[in-house]
Amino acid sequence: MALPEIEFELSAAQYAQAGYPVLKQGVPVSVVLDAGVLLPDVAADSWFVVQPEALPARFVCIGPATYAFAGQITEAEIVTEDDEQTAVLSVNCGVVHLRVTCAPQADGRLPYGTWETRYLTGVGRVQGLLEDAFKHAIGRTTDVTIWGVRRLTLQPGDPLFGQWHESSQLLPLPFHYDRVVVVARVHRARI
Repeated sequence: MALPEIEFELSAAQYAQAGYPVLKQGVPVSVVLDAGVLLPDVAADSWFVVQPEALPARFVCIGPATYAFAGQITEAEIVTEDDEQTAVLSVNCGVVHLRVTCAPQADGRLPYGTWETRYLTGVGRVQGLLEDAFKHAIGRTTDVTIWGVRRLTLQPGDPLFGQWHESSQLLPLPFHYDRVVVVARVHRARI
């Protein structure tokens, strides 16, 4: 049985912060998969909905490093600043645990039920964090093996501007403008 394949974006800042590690096919790494800030509005590009009913765990790729997901909230940290609530959650999506940051509704409050044991569904663009700043204690690492790299050339004036390129490695050099999506296979959970 093949290992599940996932993809995540690797930002230029994250790659620099990690010290430009050699990322090539066959190299194992541990990453925190982070969907960023999600809004409680299904009209947004990245959104979430909280439900008390159990949902089957899902992690479905719907675009480059973009996923529709569903699963149980396993960890939650709720922060209130200036009368606005936000939450950082870890969601068990079956194949992976995904960290999400939930933004408040128009009234500054989180939707009712944004805590552990509830279920979350949503859509978000997933980044892989090789080096976490540990601003929040929430988030689990996922062990993966690099399978390939897709790079969107966005360097101004480059003759290949706007084109995707696939390779088996990402050179240990800075990339300032380009978007990089890492394709990886998730390791099986140890029993």
